[in-house]
Parts: sequence; structure tokens; C-alpha cells
Amino acid sequence: MPPSLAQDGFEIHHGVLSASQIVALRDEADSVASSAGSACVRHLRSRSKIFNDLGVSDIIHTLIPKDLRPVRSILFDKTADENWPVAWHQDLTIAVLEKRQIPGYGPWSHKDAAPHVQPPISLLQNMVTIRLHLDDTPASNGALRVIPGSHRRGRISAAALAEYEKVDEVVCECMSGDALLMSPLLLHSSRRSVAPERRRVIHFEYARSIDLDPGLQWFEPLE
Repeated sequence: MPPSLAQDGFEIHHGVLSASQIVALRDEADSVASSAGSACVRHLRSRSKIFNDLGVSDIIHTLIPKDLRPVRSILFDKTADENWPVAWHQDLTIAVLEKRQIPGYGPWSHKDAAPHVQPPISLLQNMVTIRLHLDDTPASNGALRVIPGSHRRGRISAAALAEYEKVDEVVCECMSGDALLMSPLLLHSSRRSVAPERRRVIHFEYARSIDLDPGLQWFEPLE
């Protein structure tokens, strides 16, 4: 059976984007990355109406529950010159508008002009990340690697990561136009591309507005 988001922490949907959409989104991604001067561009929806519209489009909402809203958006643009590895990790932080001392939220950090904080585990458990691939991403081109089911273990300590490295991983090879859905709590990593080509990925994170403490606001607007 194919992997499922609930059981395995990820699933792949093929052909979510049409050929014409892929061409238009590649052009927009190149424009945004050039303006930002970076291969990793945060707050993507605020930089591009095209990506903002995509984040709330029917294409997306056919894949996720209706009560989820976009709360973070990033463009990753790996090339032969920007070819970085990513160690095994979970996505444990969210971006909020301002720092406030609220029970259950912490530690705090700051990244690209936005306060970031680790929220209660219940908030992360209800989140879904969507990675839209604008280029073919086989294993040789930095495809995401995941450990199925690890999202059901809550926060995993650094000391416990060594044990998970002995577990069989799955390489999430995707073609352009494919969507990878995953839990932010899923252990994931990526290697350097051994045959580097363009690897543009649009990363959207979705959450329920009711899960965030009322004393905080998401850094990116919900719509």
C-alpha cells in the first residue's frame, strides 16, 4: 500500500500541477529568488501574489482538511552552486508576529525578521506541510529522505536520533508537478545532490487557527 499521512507521516500525490502551471511557477520562483538574492526564500507568500494565491488555491485544499490555513511559506532552490545537505530533524518551530511569554511555548529564536518558537506538541500534530516540486527530484538530486512513523513519537531528542539512523529510510522521489505531504514531526533529511540539477521546491505549512494561543498571532496572515 502507498504511504499515508496518518500512519506513515507522509504521502505523495502525483501530477498535482499541470505542465503550464509548472512553467509559470518556475518563472516566478526564479524572479523571487533573484530579487531576494538567496536560494532559501522565507515569507514567500508576502513576496509573490502568484505564490500567495497558490497557497490558498483549490489545488491545495483538495489535499488537506478544510480547517487548515497557510502559516509559513518558503522557496528552496538547490543548484550545483547551492547544494547543501540537511541532517535528520523535525520541524519543531512556528513563526509568529511577536514574542510573548506564554506557558507551553518555548524556547524562542529569531530567523529572517520573524520570532520563532516551539509550540505545544498538539499544535504540531495537527499541522501539515506540502512540498510542491517544480523540478524532477530523484534520489541523485537531493530528494527528501524520511523515517516512516517517526511523527507518532512526539518530539525526538538529539540523543535518540542516533537510534533512528539505524531504521530503514524512504527516499521520496518526486517528479515536477508532484506534491509531498508530511507531518512537521516526521524525521526527514536530504543529502547533497550527486548529479545536481535545479531542485525548486515550494514549501507551504498549514495549521488550524484555533490551535494557536490567542495571545499570539501567526507571522504570515492566514489568507
